Amino acid sequence: MNGRLVPPCGTYCGTCKFLNRKEKPNCSGCGNQKGEPFWGKCKLYACAKNRVEHCGLCEDFPCDLFVDQFDPAHGQKSVFTRGGLLAYRRRVGTQRFIEMSQRLVQEDERKKSGWSQF
Repeated sequence: MNGRLVPPCGTYCGTCKFLNRKEKPNCSGCGNQKGEPFWGKCKLYACAKNRVEHCGLCEDFPCDLFVDQFDPAHGQKSVFTRGGLLAYRRRVGTQRFIEMSQRLVQEDERKKSGWSQF
């Protein structure tokens, strides 16, 4: 899995419907876009850059900037999901976080296809 799909905010870009789309809007992932996805400049990426690997490692976490930055399509409650994911990432490290994210994506794909191993 590409580490550039794991931005500092706790989102996993691999699940984004805009990732590598042919039509616009599209995005290649926060790390590849250097914190400037199709919707504009990400303040969380800019804040974390050169300071911490991800927001969960910041001494001010969760700050107002983190709590106020969310996708309107998912609502502000998604901030708390991202916070939990960052706590997990802080505890197990980014590599295990990436592996877990990949498993979740694969699980979602199996559910969408109607496949089940049980």
